[in-house]
Amino acid sequence: MGVSTLVIACDTFAPDRNGTATFAKNLATSMQQKGYEVHVIAPATSKLYGTFRENHDGIPLVVHRLKSFRLPFQPVQRFVNPVGLTRRLSGLISAIGPDVVHIQSHLNLGHHAASAVRKGTIRLIATNHLDAENFVENVLQAPQFVKNFLTKLVMRNASKVFRSADAVIAPNLRAALMLESVIPNIKVFAVSGGVNLTTYKKVTKAIQANQVITYVGRLDREKHVYVLLEALARLPKAMKLEVIGSGSQQSELLALAKELKIESRVTFFEDLNDEQVAEKLGIASVFVMPSIQELQSMATLEAMAAGRPVVAANSMALPNLVADGVNGYLFKPDSPSDLAQKLERVFALSAKEYESFCQASLAKAAQHDLLHTVANYERIYAGQEPIPSEMLNESGYASEPTVAARLTKLVRRGSKSIERGANGVFERLDGARGAVSESFSDVRFNIEKRSRKVVRKLSSSLRAALERIRKDD
Repeated sequence: MGVSTLVIACDTFAPDRNGTATFAKNLATSMQQKGYEVHVIAPATSKLYGTFRENHDGIPLVVHRLKSFRLPFQPVQRFVNPVGLTRRLSGLISAIGPDVVHIQSHLNLGHHAASAVRKGTIRLIATNHLDAENFVENVLQAPQFVKNFLTKLVMRNASKVFRSADAVIAPNLRAALMLESVIPNIKVFAVSGGVNLTTYKKVTKAIQANQVITYVGRLDREKHVYVLLEALARLPKAMKLEVIGSGSQQSELLALAKELKIESRVTFFEDLNDEQVAEKLGIASVFVMPSIQELQSMATLEAMAAGRPVVAANSMALPNLVADGVNGYLFKPDSPSDLAQKLERVFALSAKEYESFCQASLAKAAQHDLLHTVANYERIYAGQEPIPSEMLNESGYASEPTVAARLTKLVRRGSKSIERGANGVFERLDGARGAVSESFSDVRFNIEKRSRKVVRKLSSSLRAALERIRKDD
């Protein structure tokens, strides 16, 4: 099947800075360079909407910007009114006349674009960048039973949309298996989101003595940037932190830095373009990703492509990027003390060891070269299977969930307060004798005025949950 015209439909696109927007931009510009006629359908980033020829990474793209509104509680994200959206997209897609429509999620634009595709004449491709439970948890402020109900609706919609697609893709094998586990009888291909290695070849060599710690990403609750701030408070004063990004918790993070008396050691940057981010990575001695919900983490891949050691939470897809003791270290999720220890370990490396970590990051990033990603999507667009890649053969994931993992799943279905205290209790059960302020750091961050009664209630609820698991065993 020959493909000449491609539509990429996404709910977020450059200049937005997040993994989905970066992937969509990289794919669109690469396909345009290869001679495809690429059209992007995305929300407008302001009150101005319509069809524009936009320049991204020096490549002109036709971008159809739809009228959009800001998401509640998410000041940097926007959404398109879904009422009548299928009809509007049907007209637009019909006018473009694409061979392939490639959606980036099953929500809103992706959902309606999938509904607008004429079966038999247009090939529908779906890439999933979304964890439904995490999405509902962090976009909506509502009682937990409401969130549980909405999560089921989201997954029901995902099943409908993905089953209608000619091919479904996830950014790595673990994300693919997760999707297959919740949508029976569906085949999901694993294709890395890819990183443009040439963008970071000009980045200056990492200097350990700079003692600059860098984070790039959204400043929303699921990113757990507050763990990084609390870790910095435990580190020597010579170490500095640069936080690059914006989000719903920006003001809270600024307040936390002041509370921890580290405001002079932390610099926040927002609205930086790709070139400026690359310059900031050039200053970094080490990159940190504290998030526990990464399906791949484009920001981590970019830091690796810049030749930076990485310290990341031992969660989701991050262990596939960070080989502990090779190109960085993994730390216990939500543990400021463990994160601080791993950062101290990076700065204690000999010059030779530090250089080895930098080279290892470059080598692992090369496995995710955008050229491989583009080649695989070309095959998928043409109706072929992607070429298996060695980096997708992930291993080390437990076939049976641990007690801690089962407890996590259980408490996430419980009340919000129980969920927020869970990781701290894991740390205490693992034998840590740290202060209560660390064990309940998540609670402390989200609830300004705690009382002993709240802490007792959390502890009691979690003990009961743990006892339920023990009985199940």
